[in-house]
Amino acid sequence: MSQPLELEGLGGALFPPVPSSWQVTVGLSMIAGVVSHQAVFRPVEIDTLLWRLLFIYITALAAIAGGYIRIGGYQIVAAVLQTALVATTYTVGVFTSIFVYRAFFHPLQKFPGPFWARVSRFYAMGRMIQSRKGYEDIQKLHQKYGDIVRVGPRELSINRPSAIRSLYGAHAQTSRPPWYSQTSRHPSKSSLINTRDSAAHKLRKKIWEKALGSRALDVYESRVQSKVELLLSKIEETNGTPVDMTKYFMYFSFDVMADVGFSKNFNMLESTNIHPAIKGVHDTMWFIGLLTTIPWMLYMVGSTPGLNSLSRFSIWCHEQLNEKRNVLASEKEKEPQDVMSWLLKAMDNKDPAAPPSERAVQEDSRLLIIAGSDTTSGILTSAFHLLLTNPRTYERLLAEVQKQFPGGISDWTYEKAKAIPYLDWIVYESLRLRPTAAAGMPRDLPPQGIMLDGEFIPGGTIASVPPYTIQRDPRYWDEPLAFRPERWENCSTDSVPWIAFSRGTWSCPGRGLAMMECRMVLSRIFLQYDVTLPLGMGGDTFEEDTIDNVAMVAPALYLSFTPR
Repeated sequence: MSQPLELEGLGGALFPPVPSSWQVTVGLSMIAGVVSHQAVFRPVEIDTLLWRLLFIYITALAAIAGGYIRIGGYQIVAAVLQTALVATTYTVGVFTSIFVYRAFFHPLQKFPGPFWARVSRFYAMGRMIQSRKGYEDIQKLHQKYGDIVRVGPRELSINRPSAIRSLYGAHAQTSRPPWYSQTSRHPSKSSLINTRDSAAHKLRKKIWEKALGSRALDVYESRVQSKVELLLSKIEETNGTPVDMTKYFMYFSFDVMADVGFSKNFNMLESTNIHPAIKGVHDTMWFIGLLTTIPWMLYMVGSTPGLNSLSRFSIWCHEQLNEKRNVLASEKEKEPQDVMSWLLKAMDNKDPAAPPSERAVQEDSRLLIIAGSDTTSGILTSAFHLLLTNPRTYERLLAEVQKQFPGGISDWTYEKAKAIPYLDWIVYESLRLRPTAAAGMPRDLPPQGIMLDGEFIPGGTIASVPPYTIQRDPRYWDEPLAFRPERWENCSTDSVPWIAFSRGTWSCPGRGLAMMECRMVLSRIFLQYDVTLPLGMGGDTFEEDTIDNVAMVAPALYLSFTPR
């Protein structure tokens, strides 16, 4: 029988002896760690199971400690020490197995990339903390390693047009990866954008396509126009003093989405202040952007009871849903006047495309406001900066607008504005150079994998095409860094490697609304005002100061407006 290993000094008095069979304990615990990784963790998607695994881990350790006390006759402190030894060596075994497998034996081993990116997503988090420009980091990796780069343990970034069809096309067999399980792993409790299964997403998207389709846009048009008028009145109040249009475009887009989404108003333009519910969201965007580099951590935070549901924004959305239900209950025959009316009516009518649960429609309400607002404000801010730093395109836009509306404001209608192709080209070109989701939209490959240009990509790989990189690649674009809206005259967004609104089943249902807002704002402002970029107010460092918080976040853009 082995002799106990005595602890010296004061420790020997406080801590009972630990048996010298610790070597066996260490060996068995490490083996258990390796087996757990290879047999349990590796074959399954554990990103959304970590709370359960943590509970099992703690429960198992408690059971082991209890076993040492009740069966082994250990004193409490000795049992705790022995259990800590088991926990430590087991954990070392797990992480040693993870390191060796990912670094040397993973199916993606043949693809080049930074060594530490193979091992852990913490590499991406570290880069994000350091640069705050994940999209530029990805571009630099492609410049160094080539078209296919391993950017994570099971993640590839692919800078090829063929990958757009394979990952996002109408017939792609991909799904959304764990990154999208931000608040729940269950499709019935997720928003449209976080619905990972392709078939389920396609079904749910049908009601969104109605809520944001051409018939619905006709209903929303006058309301969007009223927000444009309010924006113009606020510009008039500046009397030529430079004003931060990044903020004003944000106020405008959030007010539009509150109206179109709920028939409500944040009154951000009127007050020129951010609504408290939205301020809370924006204050946490850097933290959320950082967590998106590690999906399992994002899920653990997002699914923690209370963290999401108690935010001001969540409370506001919940209140608006209840009010909207009351309105619909009292006016059942009324046609839907906003997006949430479409979704709630679909639920009442048991439409298969409706949000599948109360939790799902609450998540949809939050998605509607955030995704619909930040995207549009970002497009407008980038478009104005690009126009004002490219005099030739600025003059071309003025000529196009003045030609379409020779009588000035009295001639303006949205029907005439949307007949100006150059407005659309400006939006497309702005999104080409500064796409919203600039680093890429990840997709989970099917178990059988895919063939891409004769090269096999293993199943279970999470792959993405980086818009910022591919949309600036000189192999696919003439003068790729030049702002040239006229390049779109002879091509469509589907015929070139451009994925600002995604593609196929996964394409953005709000594209029509975003285009409406941009056409109205661009045509009205440039019809009424000469716009200038004041010297020394940040315009020359705009792109340098743009950061990556899930989406591109623009810095302050100060502009001066002089009435025509």
